[in-house]
Amino acid sequence: MGIEIAVELIVAGLLSAAIVWAIILDRRLRDLRSGKDGVRQAVMDLVGATARAEAAIASLREAADTAGVRLAQAQIGARTTSDELGLLVGAAEGLADRLAIQRQPPRPVAARPAFPGVDLKGAR
Repeated sequence: MGIEIAVELIVAGLLSAAIVWAIILDRRLRDLRSGKDGVRQAVMDLVGATARAEAAIASLREAADTAGVRLAQAQIGARTTSDELGLLVGAAEGLADRLAIQRQPPRPVAARPAFPGVDLKGAR
């Protein structure tokens, strides 16, 4: 009889443990369904973060488009200025060439006899 009682006590203990485990599991499932464990709040936070990220991406796209337009306008202005500077440099080079020609010393004129055909050196 001792073994039968021991087996029944073990079975009763295991059943008691199963009942306790079932109660704990039931409480956890109820908390999960009601959102008390924070899952619902975590999902709501994730939805909010997603909305903020989408707004930030839209804002970044708008800023990038605006920066692209400004950059294109700056490039057009830079090209115009570059063309104007090219014209000014060309004009300045032309002026420099003319000034260089004007500053050249006059060429010495070869001595020509005052009277052609008359040798003054031999007459003296």
